[in-house]
Amino acid sequence: MPKISIIVPVYKVEKYLRRCLDSIINQTFIDWECILVDDGSPDNSGKICVEYAKKDKRFIVVHKQNEGVAKARITAFENSTGELITFIDSDDYVSELYLENLSKPIIENDADMVSCNYFDYIETTGIISGTKKTLEGSFEGQHLSTFIANHYFYDTKCHGFGMTNFLCTKIIKRDYVLDGLKKGLGMWFGEDQIAMFSMLYHINRLYIISDRMYYYVRRTGQATTKYDFSLWQSLIYMFKSYKSIDTKSIADNGLRKRTWLYIIRTISDKMLPQIDKKTFLKHLTDVRKNNYINNFFKPLTIDFGIKHNIKYLLLKLKLFSLLYFIAKH
Repeated sequence: MPKISIIVPVYKVEKYLRRCLDSIINQTFIDWECILVDDGSPDNSGKICVEYAKKDKRFIVVHKQNEGVAKARITAFENSTGELITFIDSDDYVSELYLENLSKPIIENDADMVSCNYFDYIETTGIISGTKKTLEGSFEGQHLSTFIANHYFYDTKCHGFGMTNFLCTKIIKRDYVLDGLKKGLGMWFGEDQIAMFSMLYHINRLYIISDRMYYYVRRTGQATTKYDFSLWQSLIYMFKSYKSIDTKSIADNGLRKRTWLYIIRTISDKMLPQIDKKTFLKHLTDVRKNNYINNFFKPLTIDFGIKHNIKYLLLKLKLFSLLYFIAKH
């Protein structure tokens, strides 16, 4: 039985898959298995999986019909045997020390989850850049609750999440994984973030490493880069899912800040570059009719600095044309 099971959902990534699998083969920690789930790929991805399984018996290939990444991860988990679980997306890759460094706090300090930071790799430019810093250290008991309440969704020092908020960049004890994965079923946006938060919410000890050992590849054609109005419904569903997991309501304040950041980033990074002014105004008008969003706008401001506070106030007052002008300039 291997110590670590690596879960890799595979769909239409023949251009990137070998780089990902080579980075796994090159790990300094060798006691692993890698479950490759070919999620009905229409290209040669499935054949590449079989090719690597023939070269290295630690690769296990499962072929299935396309049902999405959340179901693929569950299928991989059901076919895994490792005490520890980690997730790597098939178009990304990892440092050769990834498994060794992330498993060490679990083996030596009995952590339930270990998280590291990541690099952004921009496919179109070939530029690799460091992301914002995360917190670091061990958190358990009341310190873990405080971390979730005051640092996870938004940490002032980090100007964002106090740790990476997706499944990749983590190693997690097996017992905490399956229930979390099931939380993400049926979502096309944010499924791994919901799964991640569910796991975090139920563990006893978290360990954060600020070192960057994961390479997140930003490539053209990714679903997360596209915008249409359904994204708003998905965001709202994600926020409500966070609330349903947080049964003790310890993260209300942080989630409010995170909700605002998602809203403004959706407007700035997705709406403005992809739709015209008429569509922009119509979509925001419809968004502001949603009860969840309306309840969010009860406070006067959220203190993220004058620029964000102005945008917040314009959204609150439904001055969408002025918001469009300011955001464009």
